[in-house]
Amino acid sequence: MLEVSVTPRQLLVALLTAVAALSTVSYLFLLATVGFGVDAGPVVAARKFVDVNAETNLPSWFSAVLLTVVGLVTFEFGRRLLVAGARWRWHWVFLGLGFGYLSLDELVGLHEKLVAPMTAVVGDGGVFRYAWVAAALPAVVLVALLYTRFLLALPRRAAALTLLAGVLYVGGSVGLEMVANAFSDAGYSEQGLFLGTLQALEEACEMAGPVVFLHVVAGLAQRGRVVDVSAPRPVVRG
Repeated sequence: MLEVSVTPRQLLVALLTAVAALSTVSYLFLLATVGFGVDAGPVVAARKFVDVNAETNLPSWFSAVLLTVVGLVTFEFGRRLLVAGARWRWHWVFLGLGFGYLSLDELVGLHEKLVAPMTAVVGDGGVFRYAWVAAALPAVVLVALLYTRFLLALPRRAAALTLLAGVLYVGGSVGLEMVANAFSDAGYSEQGLFLGTLQALEEACEMAGPVVFLHVVAGLAQRGRVVDVSAPRPVVRG
């Protein structure tokens, strides 16, 4: 049985605080090394360990664990809905599996496998400098179409927060990635402060989105909204 030992609000505040702390520390080291030219060995090493735009370090581990937790909680919630025979149960199950995939991607970079084949299709310039973005766009559109009715059937606050979570995550991982790609193609250095700032914002959004969605699922689970969690709203006729 899915149990939440802290309130959804406490969970939201704690995790958003962690995201803010990681993002702030990472950006301070970016300012020190890129903005002020500090190149001392310990400072450079520390930056690598806390850089939100790097792999196999503290922020990437945090993101992977966060996505795993969101996936497990969402999948368990979907499993409960399956047992109860609730409507939209499979949507929740597949959301859980989707977050599991994103967690695995965070750890091993599955999206990097798409770079070579997609580069052959769309090239490697402009917004598609990292060609996996071209594969992500149709996937985002497909998920949006498949989940529109599901989203409309959620309680209003849960629907709004779910939409916010999606905008944060997709806006960061795909939207800001495309913006950064365009600036990079225009000649801005990928090691410079401007693109570093864009990348820091991108990664912060990518971490904040799953936190907001976990808050949604925890809230629904804590209130015991199992059978009617996605029941259609009554139509009010004038």
